Amino acid sequence: MRTTDRQPNKALRAARSGMTQGALADQVNAEIYRATGEVTVITAKSISDWERGWYTWPSADVRAALCRILGASDPEELGFYKRRTVRGLPELHPVVLSDLIESRGVIPAEASRAIELQAGRSFSGAELMLHHCVAEASGRGWLMIELTDQLSASLRRTDRWNAIVTSDADGKYYVSDGRRFAPRRGRHANRQPVASAHVIDELTTGIIWAVVNTDTALLADDAQLEISQMRLAHYVEQPVSEASMSEVPDLNPVAGQWLGSTFCSRHISAHLGRLSEAPFFWTREQCGEEAANWLLWNHKLEYLRSTSKRFTGIRRAFCVPEQEVETSPRYERVLLLLTMALMEAFGITVELTADPAAGEVGGFVLADGAIEANWLGGDRIWRVDARPRPERQSTYRDIARRLEVESVIACERSAGRLEAMADYLGISWSWFRRRCEELAAAGIDGIAQPRSRHLSTRGLDTAIRYIAHINTIEGVCLARC
Repeated sequence: MRTTDRQPNKALRAARSGMTQGALADQVNAEIYRATGEVTVITAKSISDWERGWYTWPSADVRAALCRILGASDPEELGFYKRRTVRGLPELHPVVLSDLIESRGVIPAEASRAIELQAGRSFSGAELMLHHCVAEASGRGWLMIELTDQLSASLRRTDRWNAIVTSDADGKYYVSDGRRFAPRRGRHANRQPVASAHVIDELTTGIIWAVVNTDTALLADDAQLEISQMRLAHYVEQPVSEASMSEVPDLNPVAGQWLGSTFCSRHISAHLGRLSEAPFFWTREQCGEEAANWLLWNHKLEYLRSTSKRFTGIRRAFCVPEQEVETSPRYERVLLLLTMALMEAFGITVELTADPAAGEVGGFVLADGAIEANWLGGDRIWRVDARPRPERQSTYRDIARRLEVESVIACERSAGRLEAMADYLGISWSWFRRRCEELAAAGIDGIAQPRSRHLSTRGLDTAIRYIAHINTIEGVCLARC
């Protein structure tokens, strides 16, 4: 949900009165167990998210428990309401890049304009300088542009992201990373091609939004990340640990998440050797912004590759409540679908639950033993435990068993699971397939190439190529080669 869309739930906050969020969370867990026998993991953060308006319609069990505890006659009295979205209607949240340039005259020919890419939960927003060049010629699959001396000089600047935008005779717009066209020693800035596969739509907009926001954040704290890793190195050998954000107060949210994710990946990898069965992975990402790390962070791709080589038959489950779908712009949902395609490309079976309560459970790995590792959605950089308590392992086994038989996207074949996921996200599967085929042929590096040493587009490229060829391969040989 965008920050500008949410409204604080003052009614719930008032009903809680002097009770702490943690105390209310404990009472909700106890009340649900008393009423249903189900073990839930509602936390103080859950209460905080509801009060801050991030989620407006928790699960039925949670709503009923809160009503009983707080003496409300119905959920509406506690400020809860259900957002309604009709699938197939035009997108409610605008695609910022498309809105800006698809109106003729917004960026005149041979002119430039700075725009702000939208912020998110962790993304702080970023500036992108657009330069509009009219195509001088076109052919099958490409358009040719010629840079002016003034534009060439502007593209030399390294303190900002630049993008070249061009249009064709039909009024369609195309985008490319400006660094492709910046003059370099031994390379002349003359006529250069722009791939027609780089047409601006939800797919290219999502890529630019994620890459520019993530890259800007990691570059801003690059030196601080090195210092922070050394400062926290004493945790590496500990089987149980948690690190507070107060230990690295100077990191921005994205850099803090990168640090936590890196640590959790290493922790899991270090303890996988004691698992003898194909593991079930529970992942915390619920929206495209959170999931984009799988597509862009170098260590995530290597982690996927190493775990898929170690085991066959891996399952990885996501929790994406319907409300997350309803409140996310389409370009962000496309990133989530690409992330699941990347998992399938490594031979990992993706499963899905829409139960909001399940989203409160931290990340874990489960086989004949369990490993906890969570870096997302809490107030800590990470929390890990190589041997969780038996009662927590019991909760994890309940989740794994439930997903095995109740996955929203259950299907024998990878293509069927991903098509079901596209339908759940409100994305046209035929459009998505066609666009991935076009980008697989043209390449994606020309759209937005990261500058940070911690990022690459290899994961993104793997996911797109997998979708493009999904009828002929099921991913294992593609991802592991």
